[in-house]
Amino acid sequence: MKFTVLLLIALFVFPAFSFNQVDSALDQKAVIVKLDPEHDFAKGERVVILSRTQGSLVAIGKVKKIQKDQYPEMAIVEIEEIIGNKLILPSDAVERLTAEILEKHHVTGHISLMLGQERQIPARYKDLAYMGVFNSDGHTLADKEWLVSIPQVQYGLTDSFTVKVLTGLYLDGFANIGAKARVMRNQWGQLTLNALTSRQVNRDDWVFQTGLVLTLPSNGRFQSHLVINARIEGIEEDNPEVDKLNLFPESDIRTIYEYVTDDWDRVLFGPSFNFENQSVGGTLSHMWIWDTFHLNLGIATKDVSKLKFDEDGYYVLFDFFWRF
Repeated sequence: MKFTVLLLIALFVFPAFSFNQVDSALDQKAVIVKLDPEHDFAKGERVVILSRTQGSLVAIGKVKKIQKDQYPEMAIVEIEEIIGNKLILPSDAVERLTAEILEKHHVTGHISLMLGQERQIPARYKDLAYMGVFNSDGHTLADKEWLVSIPQVQYGLTDSFTVKVLTGLYLDGFANIGAKARVMRNQWGQLTLNALTSRQVNRDDWVFQTGLVLTLPSNGRFQSHLVINARIEGIEEDNPEVDKLNLFPESDIRTIYEYVTDDWDRVLFGPSFNFENQSVGGTLSHMWIWDTFHLNLGIATKDVSKLKFDEDGYYVLFDFFWRF
């Protein structure tokens, strides 16, 4: 009889504590979470709150405190964002924000769910290190992470400093090296500075490029990138490699709007202003992202008024690269 009673208790009571779940509301900005005895939560860690019945994303939060003086242990989770008009209910599941959890629960694309720069995280869950559109660099790579494409190679020396070379320039006789440094990253945005210097091997011609990428989240699906590029050069007028091949991007300022799809692909679009030609252009592309491979296809122009397909008017964007 005693064994039967204990078995019933084990079946009906212990399963209730077999996962991390919302216990109650602490106030309008925080909830109390009942933790699994074998939990691996830590203070400051980001978490997702999932509907107990549907498994869909309800809210995003951060562990503010873990109360270890009781059983089961409790955690205070500060709510950072509630998805849509959903309600956080008792017994909703609480999980650490990881790539495995996003894939397990088929969580759709969301700006606030972008993960850190750890190399092993699938690329679809990361901020863009290269926007796949002409003259638009992105943020830094993770420590020891590579980005490889036909025209360039990038390597993360640290999470906040990346070096790169443009292989296409080397093939045309320009030795070059560049770098990107992330100087800010928080819940309000990111700022990355970049520079590239190049010199033609058989001539005294040189080009120095510098710029920045400032990213500001707008809502759950959109964020905007302010991209500024400047070029300083010492090139002779009769240099055919530069004049004919259009090797170096011109100085410009552009705004790129990034939309994250349900599948974590990206739609990139926005206007640009070319300082040298005093013209307004723009770009529109779709970037498909897998675990490491990126494929970008779209259309762009340096001058929206020139309704023709050539280097001064409209041109097709096609790019692919790996990030691993």
